[in-house]
Amino acid sequence: MQTPDYSKRSAELRLGGYYTAFFAVYGIAIPLWPRWLEGQVSLEYVGLILGMSYWLKLIVVPATSWLADVTGDRRRVMIALACIVLVGLALLPWLDSWILYMVIWGGAGAALSTGIPLSDGLTMRLVQLLNIEFGAVRRWGSVSFMVVSLGVGALADQFGLDAIYASIVAAAVLLLIAAWFCPKIYTEPEPSSTPFFKPLQLPNFPLFLVTVSLLLATHAALYGFSAIYWKSLGYSNTTITILWVMGVIAEIIMFSLSGRLIDRFGAMPMIIIAGCGGILRWTLLAYGESLPVIGFAQILHALTFALLYMSLIAYMTKRVPPSISASAQGLYDSLSMGVFFGLLTMLAGFLFEIDPSYSFLLMTGCSVIGLGLAILLLARVRAHEHTA
Repeated sequence: MQTPDYSKRSAELRLGGYYTAFFAVYGIAIPLWPRWLEGQVSLEYVGLILGMSYWLKLIVVPATSWLADVTGDRRRVMIALACIVLVGLALLPWLDSWILYMVIWGGAGAALSTGIPLSDGLTMRLVQLLNIEFGAVRRWGSVSFMVVSLGVGALADQFGLDAIYASIVAAAVLLLIAAWFCPKIYTEPEPSSTPFFKPLQLPNFPLFLVTVSLLLATHAALYGFSAIYWKSLGYSNTTITILWVMGVIAEIIMFSLSGRLIDRFGAMPMIIIAGCGGILRWTLLAYGESLPVIGFAQILHALTFALLYMSLIAYMTKRVPPSISASAQGLYDSLSMGVFFGLLTMLAGFLFEIDPSYSFLLMTGCSVIGLGLAILLLARVRAHEHTA
């Protein structure tokens, strides 16, 4: 086993810096970037430009995860991805066709989102080597997302849409610097020449993969249509922003507490709790129109995302060999934020046109299925470990 050249504190600071920089970019790209694009191309093309990054991710994530595992060096791949993001952003003002915007931002956006499975894999490795606390490092990304999105939104209101572009370029520069200073940890490569699908051979990993991916993808209606729905109920943009901030604050608190909960009760029981939280949250959002009900549903983000996310990290840290951990992260990210998230977003959009509550009830139904799979996973893993 490799002995790191970093102290636990140094590794936490370096990784915390990366998550802070990454989610600074993400805090602009998710809520604000479409506003800047509307000023560059016709509104009808904005969705195509943004959607291309999700579809290209289905190619970029497997390719970069495979590369990280066969070379044993996640940091260099993360640096390369940060370079692609920065170069893509630098090219955008020089373009004059929505097709070119779709190609350039499609590649840059896919490169951006691919940084998370790689950085999570690196952090998982340092959890094993230095016993750092994953949640204590990852929470700084949530803080960054909240602060940057609010701050840049205010700048855009005062100085115009150019403030969004200038801010995301500055954040991308910081991301490249942060990637450069990430810990240099070499992991002995998997002997197989195709490690990306190797995790599927692990006991119960396919069931785990489908379970957590489906539960995470139930956020599709929230991300895609909640702001539109709440606006139709008469809530102001400020109130809607506060509701989102409530969810992020709950997420940050859970990131701080989840390590102790998982250590005490185990990852799989926490996945079951996350599934129960999803059933309650999406049902409340389907039928609840009062501010207290919606606010309580947003606080449940602590369960449906933060606790679930930390539980799947804990599960993989314990049960996935380091040599294929990047591939395991890539498989989960491709399935949850690619295939499942894309399909559920389309279905939720179709149902939203009929009745907004139906889109959230679809997420409730998927949470019920996810809960059943989580219970089955717990039973199968315990049976396997009992006989092993």
